[in-house]
Amino acid sequence: MGRLFKVNIKIKTMTPSNLKTVHVIIWTVFFISTSFLLAQTDSVSSQINLKTILENESVPLNQEIVYHVELSWKGDFDRYKISDIGDPVISNLTLRGSGSSNQLLTDSQGNPKSIRRITYYFRAVEIGMAYIDGVTIRYTDTSLDKSETLVSQRIGVKIAPPLANTDDELISGTVMLWLLLAGFLFILGYFMFRYLQRRNTAEVELPELTLEEKYLSLLKDTIHLANGAAKENISSLSKLLDSYIAEKYSIPGSIDANIVKDRLTQIKIPEEIILKIETLYSKAELARFAGEKIEPAQLHMFYDTIEQVLKLMEIKVTES
Repeated sequence: MGRLFKVNIKIKTMTPSNLKTVHVIIWTVFFISTSFLLAQTDSVSSQINLKTILENESVPLNQEIVYHVELSWKGDFDRYKISDIGDPVISNLTLRGSGSSNQLLTDSQGNPKSIRRITYYFRAVEIGMAYIDGVTIRYTDTSLDKSETLVSQRIGVKIAPPLANTDDELISGTVMLWLLLAGFLFILGYFMFRYLQRRNTAEVELPELTLEEKYLSLLKDTIHLANGAAKENISSLSKLLDSYIAEKYSIPGSIDANIVKDRLTQIKIPEEIILKIETLYSKAELARFAGEKIEPAQLHMFYDTIEQVLKLMEIKVTES
Protein backbone atom coordinates (compact mmCIF):
# COMPACT_ATOMS: atom_id res chain seq x y z
CA MET A 1 0.00 0.00 0.00
CA GLY A 2 1.09 3.46 -0.77
CA ARG A 3 2.19 5.92 1.74
CA LEU A 4 0.13 8.86 2.81
CA PHE A 5 2.02 12.15 3.22
CA LYS A 6 0.77 15.00 5.24
CA VAL A 7 1.68 18.48 4.10
CA ASN A 8 1.35 21.45 6.29
CA ILE A 9 0.99 24.81 4.42
CA LYS A 10 1.31 27.94 6.29
CA ILE A 11 -0.31 30.99 4.75
CA LYS A 12 1.22 34.17 5.77
CA THR A 13 -1.18 37.01 6.07
CA MET A 14 -0.13 39.95 3.80
CA THR A 15 0.50 43.22 5.40
CA PRO A 16 -0.99 46.44 4.03
CA SER A 17 2.39 47.55 2.66
CA ASN A 18 2.83 44.31 0.73
CA LEU A 19 -0.68 44.58 -0.73
CA LYS A 20 0.07 48.11 -1.97
CA THR A 21 3.19 46.88 -3.71
CA VAL A 22 1.24 44.19 -5.54
CA HIS A 23 -1.31 46.75 -6.74
CA VAL A 24 1.45 48.98 -8.11
CA ILE A 25 2.99 46.07 -10.01
CA ILE A 26 -0.34 45.02 -11.53
CA TRP A 27 -1.18 48.55 -12.73
CA THR A 28 2.28 48.98 -14.12
CA VAL A 29 1.97 45.79 -16.19
CA PHE A 30 -1.49 46.90 -17.37
CA PHE A 31 -0.26 50.29 -18.59
CA ILE A 32 2.72 48.79 -20.34
CA SER A 33 0.53 46.23 -22.10
CA THR A 34 -2.00 48.85 -23.09
CA SER A 35 0.67 51.17 -24.43
CA PHE A 36 2.19 48.32 -26.43
CA LEU A 37 -1.19 47.46 -27.95
CA LEU A 38 -1.86 51.08 -28.77
CA ALA A 39 1.54 51.39 -30.35
CA GLN A 40 0.87 48.28 -32.42
CA THR A 41 -2.46 49.73 -33.58
CA ASP A 42 -0.93 53.11 -34.55
CA SER A 43 1.86 51.37 -36.38
CA VAL A 44 -0.60 49.39 -38.43
CA SER A 45 -2.81 52.39 -39.08
CA SER A 46 0.18 54.54 -40.02
CA GLN A 47 1.27 52.29 -42.89
CA ILE A 48 1.57 53.70 -46.45
CA ASN A 49 0.81 51.43 -49.36
CA LEU A 50 3.29 51.70 -52.23
CA LYS A 51 2.34 50.65 -55.76
CA THR A 52 4.23 51.08 -59.02
CA ILE A 53 2.44 51.07 -62.38
CA LEU A 54 3.97 50.69 -65.83
CA GLU A 55 1.36 51.59 -68.43
CA ASN A 56 2.84 49.26 -71.08
CA GLU A 57 5.32 46.43 -70.67
CA SER A 58 6.33 46.66 -74.35
CA VAL A 59 6.77 50.08 -75.94
CA PRO A 60 7.94 50.99 -79.48
CA LEU A 61 11.23 52.85 -79.71
CA ASN A 62 9.61 56.06 -80.90
CA GLN A 63 6.91 56.16 -78.23
CA GLU A 64 6.86 57.30 -74.62
CA ILE A 65 7.19 55.09 -71.52
CA VAL A 66 4.92 56.20 -68.67
CA TYR A 67 5.74 55.02 -65.14
CA HIS A 68 3.69 55.80 -61.99
CA VAL A 69 4.64 55.59 -58.32
CA GLU A 70 1.47 55.64 -56.22
CA LEU A 71 1.32 56.17 -52.42
CA SER A 72 -1.96 55.72 -50.55
CA TRP A 73 -2.90 55.81 -46.89
CA LYS A 74 -5.86 56.19 -44.58
CA GLY A 75 -6.32 59.72 -43.35
CA ASP A 76 -5.78 63.24 -44.59
CA PHE A 77 -2.81 64.47 -46.59
CA ASP A 78 -1.20 66.17 -43.62
CA ARG A 79 -0.96 62.84 -41.78
CA TYR A 80 2.39 62.17 -43.46
CA LYS A 81 5.24 64.33 -44.57
CA ILE A 82 6.82 62.75 -47.63
CA SER A 83 10.36 63.73 -48.56
CA ASP A 84 11.35 64.55 -52.12
CA ILE A 85 11.35 61.25 -53.97
CA GLY A 86 13.77 62.26 -56.71
CA ASP A 87 14.32 60.57 -60.04
CA PRO A 88 14.78 56.81 -60.36
CA VAL A 89 17.97 55.25 -61.67
CA ILE A 90 17.32 54.10 -65.24
CA SER A 91 19.11 52.18 -67.98
CA ASN A 92 18.50 52.42 -71.76
CA LEU A 93 16.11 55.29 -71.01
CA THR A 94 16.19 59.06 -70.81
CA LEU A 95 13.93 61.05 -68.54
CA ARG A 96 11.72 63.46 -70.44
CA GLY A 97 9.85 64.87 -67.45
CA SER A 98 7.82 64.11 -64.33
CA GLY A 99 4.83 65.37 -62.38
CA SER A 100 2.70 64.61 -59.35
CA SER A 101 -0.95 64.73 -58.38
CA ASN A 102 -2.96 64.36 -55.15
CA GLN A 103 -6.39 62.83 -54.68
CA LEU A 104 -8.57 62.63 -51.56
CA LEU A 105 -11.22 59.89 -51.45
CA THR A 106 -13.65 58.46 -48.93
CA ASP A 107 -13.88 54.70 -48.25
CA SER A 108 -17.06 52.70 -47.63
CA GLN A 109 -16.97 53.54 -43.92
CA GLY A 110 -16.75 57.25 -44.63
CA ASN A 111 -13.09 57.52 -43.64
CA PRO A 112 -10.75 59.70 -45.71
CA LYS A 113 -8.17 58.07 -47.96
CA SER A 114 -5.32 60.00 -49.53
CA ILE A 115 -3.56 59.11 -52.75
CA ARG A 116 -0.42 60.73 -54.11
CA ARG A 117 0.83 59.76 -57.57
CA ILE A 118 4.19 60.64 -59.08
CA THR A 119 4.44 60.10 -62.86
CA TYR A 120 7.65 59.79 -64.87
CA TYR A 121 7.91 60.06 -68.66
CA PHE A 122 10.80 58.30 -70.40
CA ARG A 123 12.08 57.86 -73.95
CA ALA A 124 13.96 54.74 -74.96
CA VAL A 125 17.53 54.95 -76.26
CA GLU A 126 17.62 51.76 -78.34
CA ILE A 127 15.72 48.55 -79.02
CA GLY A 128 16.06 45.92 -76.28
CA MET A 129 15.34 45.85 -72.56
CA ALA A 130 15.18 48.96 -70.41
CA TYR A 131 15.04 49.08 -66.62
CA ILE A 132 13.71 51.39 -63.94
CA ASP A 133 15.39 50.79 -60.60
CA GLY A 134 13.55 50.97 -57.28
CA VAL A 135 12.58 54.36 -55.92
CA THR A 136 13.38 55.14 -52.27
CA ILE A 137 10.60 56.96 -50.42
CA ARG A 138 11.10 58.47 -46.98
CA TYR A 139 8.16 59.73 -44.99
CA THR A 140 7.33 60.87 -41.45
CA ASP A 141 4.19 60.12 -39.51
CA THR A 142 3.39 63.57 -38.11
CA SER A 143 1.12 62.19 -35.38
CA LEU A 144 3.75 59.75 -34.04
CA ASP A 145 6.82 61.68 -35.18
CA LYS A 146 8.11 58.46 -36.66
CA SER A 147 10.05 58.13 -39.92
CA GLU A 148 9.95 55.17 -42.28
CA THR A 149 11.44 54.21 -45.67
CA LEU A 150 9.84 52.42 -48.62
CA VAL A 151 11.63 51.04 -51.68
CA SER A 152 9.87 50.06 -54.91
CA GLN A 153 10.91 47.07 -56.98
CA ARG A 154 12.99 47.22 -60.15
CA ILE A 155 10.87 47.08 -63.31
CA GLY A 156 11.86 46.06 -66.82
CA VAL A 157 10.24 47.23 -70.05
CA LYS A 158 10.74 45.80 -73.53
CA ILE A 159 11.65 48.32 -76.22
CA ALA A 160 10.19 47.19 -79.55
CA PRO A 161 10.99 48.43 -83.08
CA PRO A 162 9.56 51.87 -83.86
CA LEU A 163 6.15 52.27 -85.39
CA ALA A 164 5.39 54.44 -88.39
CA ASN A 165 5.31 58.02 -87.20
CA THR A 166 1.79 59.35 -87.57
CA ASP A 167 3.13 62.91 -87.61
CA ASP A 168 5.40 62.09 -90.56
CA GLU A 169 2.51 60.41 -92.33
CA LEU A 170 0.34 63.42 -91.64
CA ILE A 171 3.04 65.79 -92.93
CA SER A 172 3.66 63.70 -96.06
CA GLY A 173 -0.10 63.46 -96.65
CA THR A 174 -0.43 67.23 -96.27
CA VAL A 175 2.45 67.85 -98.66
CA MET A 176 0.91 65.49 -101.20
CA LEU A 177 -2.44 67.26 -100.84
CA TRP A 178 -0.82 70.64 -101.42
CA LEU A 179 1.07 69.30 -104.45
CA LEU A 180 -2.15 67.93 -105.93
CA LEU A 181 -3.91 71.21 -105.24
CA ALA A 182 -1.05 73.17 -106.82
CA GLY A 183 -1.16 70.88 -109.87
CA PHE A 184 -4.91 71.32 -110.17
CA LEU A 185 -4.62 75.10 -109.89
CA PHE A 186 -1.83 75.13 -112.47
CA ILE A 187 -3.89 73.12 -114.95
CA LEU A 188 -6.95 75.25 -114.24
CA GLY A 189 -4.92 78.41 -114.73
CA TYR A 190 -3.46 77.09 -117.97
CA PHE A 191 -6.85 76.29 -119.46
CA MET A 192 -8.26 79.62 -118.27
CA PHE A 193 -5.34 81.39 -119.93
CA ARG A 194 -5.89 79.52 -123.18
CA TYR A 195 -9.62 80.22 -123.05
CA LEU A 196 -9.11 83.94 -122.47
CA GLN A 197 -6.42 84.02 -125.13
CA ARG A 198 -8.75 82.46 -127.68
CA ARG A 199 -11.61 84.73 -126.67
CA ASN A 200 -9.40 87.80 -126.95
CA THR A 201 -8.16 86.59 -130.32
CA ALA A 202 -11.73 86.14 -131.48
CA GLU A 203 -12.66 89.55 -130.18
CA VAL A 204 -9.77 91.28 -131.90
CA GLU A 205 -11.16 92.97 -134.94
CA LEU A 206 -9.54 92.04 -138.18
CA PRO A 207 -7.77 94.98 -139.78
CA GLU A 208 -10.16 96.73 -142.11
CA LEU A 209 -9.54 95.84 -145.74
CA THR A 210 -8.99 98.58 -148.22
CA LEU A 211 -11.47 98.85 -151.04
CA GLU A 212 -8.87 97.49 -153.44
CA GLU A 213 -8.15 94.51 -151.16
CA LYS A 214 -11.87 93.84 -150.91
CA TYR A 215 -12.29 93.68 -154.69
CA LEU A 216 -9.11 91.65 -155.18
CA SER A 217 -10.59 89.11 -152.77
CA LEU A 218 -13.91 89.16 -154.66
CA LEU A 219 -12.04 88.67 -157.92
CA LYS A 220 -10.39 85.51 -156.61
CA ASP A 221 -13.47 84.14 -154.87
CA THR A 222 -16.20 84.78 -157.44
CA ILE A 223 -14.57 84.38 -160.83
CA HIS A 224 -13.23 80.93 -161.71
CA LEU A 225 -11.80 80.81 -165.22
CA ALA A 226 -11.46 77.03 -165.21
CA ASN A 227 -15.22 76.46 -165.10
CA GLY A 228 -15.54 76.94 -168.87
CA ALA A 229 -18.27 79.60 -168.61
CA ALA A 230 -16.43 82.26 -170.61
CA LYS A 231 -19.54 84.38 -171.37
CA GLU A 232 -20.56 84.57 -167.71
CA ASN A 233 -16.99 85.14 -166.56
CA ILE A 234 -16.34 88.13 -168.88
CA SER A 235 -19.66 89.66 -167.81
CA SER A 236 -18.70 89.19 -164.16
CA LEU A 237 -15.32 90.85 -164.77
CA SER A 238 -16.94 93.96 -166.26
CA LYS A 239 -19.57 94.18 -163.50
CA LEU A 240 -16.88 93.80 -160.81
CA LEU A 241 -14.92 96.72 -162.25
CA ASP A 242 -18.13 98.79 -162.54
CA SER A 243 -18.94 98.10 -158.91
CA TYR A 244 -15.44 99.07 -157.79
CA ILE A 245 -15.43 102.40 -159.65
CA ALA A 246 -18.97 103.24 -158.41
CA GLU A 247 -18.00 102.50 -154.79
CA LYS A 248 -14.60 104.15 -155.10
CA TYR A 249 -15.97 107.43 -156.36
CA SER A 250 -19.45 107.21 -154.83
CA ILE A 251 -21.17 107.24 -158.19
CA PRO A 252 -24.90 106.53 -157.87
CA GLY A 253 -26.82 104.41 -160.35
CA SER A 254 -25.33 102.39 -163.17
CA ILE A 255 -22.11 103.29 -164.93
CA ASP A 256 -20.67 102.45 -168.34
CA ALA A 257 -17.30 101.92 -169.96
CA ASN A 258 -16.79 105.64 -170.58
CA ILE A 259 -17.09 106.52 -166.90
CA VAL A 260 -14.65 103.74 -166.03
CA LYS A 261 -12.20 104.98 -168.66
CA ASP A 262 -12.42 108.59 -167.43
CA ARG A 263 -11.75 107.60 -163.81
CA LEU A 264 -8.83 105.39 -164.72
CA THR A 265 -7.37 108.15 -166.88
CA GLN A 266 -7.71 110.66 -164.02
CA ILE A 267 -5.84 108.37 -161.68
CA LYS A 268 -3.14 108.05 -164.37
CA ILE A 269 -3.45 104.33 -165.07
CA PRO A 270 -1.13 103.46 -168.00
CA GLU A 271 -2.67 103.84 -171.46
CA GLU A 272 -2.07 100.23 -172.50
CA ILE A 273 -4.05 99.00 -169.48
CA ILE A 274 -6.92 101.38 -170.26
CA LEU A 275 -6.99 100.05 -173.86
CA LYS A 276 -7.32 96.50 -172.52
CA ILE A 277 -10.20 97.63 -170.30
CA GLU A 278 -11.97 99.14 -173.32
CA THR A 279 -11.51 95.83 -175.17
CA LEU A 280 -12.96 93.99 -172.13
CA TYR A 281 -16.16 96.05 -172.23
CA SER A 282 -16.43 95.65 -175.99
CA LYS A 283 -16.03 91.88 -175.88
CA ALA A 284 -18.51 91.64 -172.99
CA GLU A 285 -21.13 93.51 -175.08
CA LEU A 286 -20.54 91.33 -178.11
CA ALA A 287 -20.69 88.12 -176.04
CA ARG A 288 -23.92 89.30 -174.41
CA PHE A 289 -25.82 90.51 -177.45
CA ALA A 290 -24.08 88.86 -180.45
CA GLY A 291 -23.02 85.65 -178.79
CA GLU A 292 -19.39 86.18 -179.72
CA LYS A 293 -17.09 83.48 -178.46
CA ILE A 294 -14.45 84.47 -175.91
CA GLU A 295 -11.14 82.66 -176.14
CA PRO A 296 -9.63 81.40 -172.87
CA ALA A 297 -6.46 83.36 -173.53
CA GLN A 298 -8.46 86.57 -173.85
CA LEU A 299 -10.37 85.78 -170.67
CA HIS A 300 -7.13 85.28 -168.72
CA MET A 301 -5.81 88.57 -170.14
CA PHE A 302 -8.92 90.47 -168.97
CA TYR A 303 -8.71 88.81 -165.49
CA ASP A 304 -5.06 89.80 -165.16
CA THR A 305 -5.82 93.32 -166.38
CA ILE A 306 -8.48 93.96 -163.74
CA GLU A 307 -6.19 92.48 -161.05
CA GLN A 308 -3.44 94.82 -162.26
CA VAL A 309 -5.79 97.83 -162.14
CA LEU A 310 -6.81 97.08 -158.55
CA LYS A 311 -3.21 96.69 -157.43
CA LEU A 312 -2.16 99.93 -159.15
CA MET A 313 -5.07 101.74 -157.51
CA GLU A 314 -4.01 100.35 -154.12
CA ILE A 315 -0.47 101.62 -154.66
CA LYS A 316 -1.70 105.07 -155.59
CA VAL A 317 -3.94 105.17 -152.52
CA THR A 318 -0.99 104.27 -150.34
CA GLU A 319 1.20 106.93 -151.96
CA SER A 320 -1.46 109.56 -151.46
